[in-house]
Parts: sequence; structure tokens; C-alpha cells
Amino acid sequence: MSKYNTLIFCLVAAAGLAACTQKSPEEASQDVQEAQQKAAQDVSEAKQDAQQDMAKAQAKVEAAKVDAQAEAAKAHDKANDAMSSASKDVASERSDAATTEAKAHYDVAIAKADAAHKVAMAQCEAMPSAQQSACKEHADADYDAAKTSAATERDSAKAAADNIQH
Repeated sequence: MSKYNTLIFCLVAAAGLAACTQKSPEEASQDVQEAQQKAAQDVSEAKQDAQQDMAKAQAKVEAAKVDAQAEAAKAHDKANDAMSSASKDVASERSDAATTEAKAHYDVAIAKADAAHKVAMAQCEAMPSAQQSACKEHADADYDAAKTSAATERDSAKAAADNIQH
């Protein structure tokens, strides 16, 4: 009998426990409301977290835009500097070429003046002695005028060449 008594006792205890764990409709309704409130709070927190994450991502995008614009501005400035430097180099080369050309024209003018002076002096030597002195003075004056003219043209061309660089 003791087996039956134990079995009955267990059944009664199990029935009692089952009755204790069963909730009333009010308690069940209260649990549902609490679950709904908790779910609503979880959704609200998830939305806030998502908004914060989106705001952080947007801030990163904006920072990247600013960085990209700064890099583009640096590249633009660098390109402008390179163009400016190249322009200065071209101007310097033009100036140097103009200076070289001016010197070459001067050298040619002096060579012509030297040649003309030598010819004039030779012609003066062929004249009678009384006329030679005046002829040589005239030849020297023409020679000096040709040299002065060549120097003036050279200096003017060099000044123009210097203006190319500026």
C-alpha cells in the first residue's frame, strides 16, 4: 500500500502544483501588457540606436567630403604652382633667348662697324696727307656712332628681355 500512497501523494502534489502555476486572466493580461511595453521599449531603443548609428555614419560621410575637398584644393593649388613655375621657366627661357639674340646683334653690328672703320681708314691712307687727318677723324666719329648705336640697341633689347621675366 505504501506504493499506492506514494503514487497518490505524488499525483495530488502534481495537481496542486499545476493549480498553483496557472495564472488568472488578470495576471495573464498584466503579463501581456508588460511584454508589450517591454517590446515597445526595445523597439524604441533600437530606433534610437539606429538613428545614432546613422548620424555617426552621416558625420563620417561629411568628414570624408571635407577631407576630399581639402585634398582637391591642395591638388588644385599644387597644379597652379606647377603652372606658375612652368610659366616662369618659359619666361626665363624667352628672356635668355632675347638677351642672347641682343648680344648676337650687337656683336654683328660691332663687327660691321669694325670692318667699315678699317675700310674707311684704308681709304683715308690712300688720300693726300693733308686730307688724311680729317678723313680719319670722320671715320673714327662714324665708328664711335656705330658702336654707340649698337650698344643702345643691345641695351634696349636686354631691357625688353628683362621685362619678359616680370
